[in-house]
Amino acid sequence: MRPKVYVVEGKNDYAKLKQLYPNMFILTTNGSEILESTLDALIKLDETHDIILFLDPDYPGKRIRDHLSSKLKHVYHAFIEKEKAHSKNFKKLGVEHASQEDIEDALKKIYQPNDVLKTDIDPFFLYDIKLVGHKDSKSLRDKLSKELHIGHVNGKTLYQRLKAFGILKKDVCEVISCNTKPKKDTDKTF
Repeated sequence: MRPKVYVVEGKNDYAKLKQLYPNMFILTTNGSEILESTLDALIKLDETHDIILFLDPDYPGKRIRDHLSSKLKHVYHAFIEKEKAHSKNFKKLGVEHASQEDIEDALKKIYQPNDVLKTDIDPFFLYDIKLVGHKDSKSLRDKLSKELHIGHVNGKTLYQRLKAFGILKKDVCEVISCNTKPKKDTDKTF
């Protein structure tokens, strides 16, 4: 097993993780404007280490996650839910504001995107079980993403993450109680 490097956005996230895990190897991106030297260091570390992205559950965090995922080969993802990452006054959002328990829970469920993993999920399935294209799809997606620890998602991101992380229909249906059997098409005439 390769050593791990945890990547967070800022010095406060770094301080929070170091407080909880003094021996953890952590790098910061210093926000969404990643310095070329930081990117170079991560690319070099990627040769010998697994890179775990543990970023804030907001748009800048997603942007950093997407950028680093496109540049690195050995990337893993840990997600903290938005409601668990708010400051006490609810004005700020970040890993630094999460409780020890919530951080530990997030770091227990780490995913690695993999093109080799197989999934039986397709966009039609997501529509059929009302995760996309329906009035209450957003709340259903929120429930699913929290249970699976895959971060905040819209319909497109949900599909991408379910595929990338090799999550199956049965896994989804365990969370939201759906039927995985295909519907019979009785309207067809031949």
